[in-house]
Amino acid sequence: MKKIFLDKRVWRDSRHNWVSFESDPKLKVTKKNIYSRCVPCISNLYQQLQAEKEEIELKEAYHCWKVVAVLKDKEECLEVLREYEENFLGDHYVKGKFGSSLTTKTTKVLMFHIEDEEERDRILKELRTCVEKVSHDSKVFYQRACTNLYYDLLGDWREWKEITEIKNPDVRPALIERIKKLLYWEKEE
Repeated sequence: MKKIFLDKRVWRDSRHNWVSFESDPKLKVTKKNIYSRCVPCISNLYQQLQAEKEEIELKEAYHCWKVVAVLKDKEECLEVLREYEENFLGDHYVKGKFGSSLTTKTTKVLMFHIEDEEERDRILKELRTCVEKVSHDSKVFYQRACTNLYYDLLGDWREWKEITEIKNPDVRPALIERIKKLLYWEKEE
């Protein structure tokens, strides 16, 4: 039987409050995706913002999904992962993370990263089953993976197309600065 492996940061406080998980003990796909998918995708957005485009070509961002469960705490995240591993992992390969971007948040999210709509729908159904066993009042849903970067600029992800018109150009300067910091292109003072 396959297993879900956790990033070693699960056993200490993570600097970013996130812990990655994957079917591979070395988290190879997660690490590879950072440099082969995420950084090029974010760089693509940055370049289009710099060029003052009126539309954004989403490329990889259009095909990235996350299936999310909002849970009470880290322990519930671990329990849902255990349920998923025991009941649904089988021959499937999974990757994702759990935690929160804000240390003040009382809840944690568990999210699976996915690049295929059929797999997204399967994991959504399976995750709902696991969450129901652990926490009856938790919310489970999916959305495009980079909504935190694109939402203010493009609006609701349900309306995005592969090339989407910018709805709020006023956020361009702040988003450019945010991406610079995200990619470490500019040192924080």
